[in-house]
Amino acid sequence: MNAIRRHHGVSCLRLLLALQLFAAIAFGSTNVVTVDTRKVLVPHFDGWGTSLCWWAHVVGGFTNREAYADLAFKELGLNIVRYNIGGGENPARENTMEFRARIPGFQPEPGKWDWSADANQRWMLRAAVVRGANHVVAFANSPPYWMTHSGSVTGSKNGTDDNLKREFEAPFADYLATVASNLKVLDGVKFDTVTPMNEPAAAWWKLGNRQEGTHMSIAQQQRMIPLLRAALDRHGVRAGIVATEDNDEHSACEAIATYDATTLSNLSHIVTHTYSANASQRLRQLAEAKGKPLWVSEYGDGERSGILLARRIRDDIVEKHAAAWIYWQFADGGSWGLIHYRIDGRGTDYWLTRKFHVMAQFSRFIRPGCRIVEASDTNSVAAYDASKNQLVIVSVNDAHDSGTV
Repeated sequence: MNAIRRHHGVSCLRLLLALQLFAAIAFGSTNVVTVDTRKVLVPHFDGWGTSLCWWAHVVGGFTNREAYADLAFKELGLNIVRYNIGGGENPARENTMEFRARIPGFQPEPGKWDWSADANQRWMLRAAVVRGANHVVAFANSPPYWMTHSGSVTGSKNGTDDNLKREFEAPFADYLATVASNLKVLDGVKFDTVTPMNEPAAAWWKLGNRQEGTHMSIAQQQRMIPLLRAALDRHGVRAGIVATEDNDEHSACEAIATYDATTLSNLSHIVTHTYSANASQRLRQLAEAKGKPLWVSEYGDGERSGILLARRIRDDIVEKHAAAWIYWQFADGGSWGLIHYRIDGRGTDYWLTRKFHVMAQFSRFIRPGCRIVEASDTNSVAAYDASKNQLVIVSVNDAHDSGTV
């Protein structure tokens, strides 16, 4: 087999196979990595994606927004788009949220709907679909403010109490289903999955926060999921429901292990964020035991080189057998983004970060439909594309010296 030399970073090696079942890749003069295409970790990789909030809420109003859309959904080939159904802050309160995080809601008060809301994020959602995004995910950080105990979408007074009032659980489910149904009609966008929660176990959703968010206990999650299923069915929305969208794997495991049979039967996927990857094996085993695909629906970091990003992608896919991987902020004003832009909306310029190129090493070569197969080392992701008879290996080198792949 061929070998390619590279320095500290991420590399992709594509091997064209005829009938080979094995590929051996030499590391230096002593180490050999074996890839066995018969040992399948993920039978069907669903792809790569990004959340639209908060960046699309700003960028969707730019004069050069087409360029941003092209970079995300054509250059990187992201095929999963995660749309945030906003709650909308209480107009009687001082808005403490960041400019980019002020996602408008569609129901500013009971009985009143505003279908012109959230124009910028919706533009980017349509642009993603036009450019080939074939998995559209809807999630909510918070219910509308008037459904909450605190009267604000930023969270409860202490951050650990459920902010959604129990009497508004069914109306919140109906709110989400109505939005999903109407955006299909208004924007031509079909949602594949919907979730009523985002990082529900977190304790930082406190009143006066810089973004929307709500704590949702496991008990409330178990009530919301069947309510949402019923609401989606009433509105004719043929979408799955995903959970738990927790910040860390341990919290996701605790919820999934507690869910009753009815709640589990209404889930199409188990999803987690991996800011704290603290229970990978347990979560993988839980997903396998419940017979549900596992997705990593959110991750981000502020490390500039992209090596931490590359390591997280590799570990999430290989150790958790994640069938999809979604980054949080495609565009950001700091070092979190794959591209850099002004988050206050006062300029439309951007530049590519190192992380853009790291992400490209994965997303351009390991494409949806590939089988993730076993590689014998702890640095590589191996994927076999049966349609092209092609094996792709992406390898991470986070050592301090040069290496050979």
